[in-house]
Amino acid sequence: MSFFARVTSRPPTPGTTNAIIMGRKTYDSVPASLRPLAKRINVVITRDTTGSVREGVVAELEKRKAKIAAKAVEARALAQATSAEKEALEPKGAGGDLSEPVTDAIVTPSLGKALETLDSVYGAKGTLGKIFVIGGAEIYNATINMQAEELRGRAVRVVMTNVVRKREEGVPVSFECDTFFPLDGLDEGNGWRAASPKEVSEWVGEEVDGEWKVEGDVEVQMVGFEKVV
Repeated sequence: MSFFARVTSRPPTPGTTNAIIMGRKTYDSVPASLRPLAKRINVVITRDTTGSVREGVVAELEKRKAKIAAKAVEARALAQATSAEKEALEPKGAGGDLSEPVTDAIVTPSLGKALETLDSVYGAKGTLGKIFVIGGAEIYNATINMQAEELRGRAVRVVMTNVVRKREEGVPVSFECDTFFPLDGLDEGNGWRAASPKEVSEWVGEEVDGEWKVEGDVEVQMVGFEKVV
């Protein structure tokens, strides 16, 4: 989860904020104390027409912003107490607050509307960073099946972690699963190409070597794919 937090909250350039798109169930699966996720534009897709989902998300956003503001005040007070001389020498308004990613939440009825809203609210101001789709399965499926005109010039990329049990005599042991990513195969025959470790590193903002690594009782490998338009 720490990798997810780093990658999705790290803006590509100062002054921009990444967006994370998810279904309502995925949003609800986030611990209430962390909703909406900080330093990201949380986009919640829902079929709800009563307005209850929107009201709930907006209420949680206001609480989250209040907590973030309170922590910022505490941090600034601590900085002033421990570095009064530096504070006195800083120009008024210094500190980089304007370049910090914002915490926001948007509720929309569809993936297409989500992209449209992000472009009109943030893209038009040049403050929209990367866009991550984080689930669930229906949202993933809608994303990988979007047409070029719907994507508004964006590429569709998949960053995934392969996980197997520790190898027995050099042979990986797979897990039994009942939920699968909605793709028949991430290969050229299905319109995808494998990305190099260098490309994946550029996508996530930190080094990825593509090698298998042992973590406890499992082995993991991070890989990436891009849809061929």
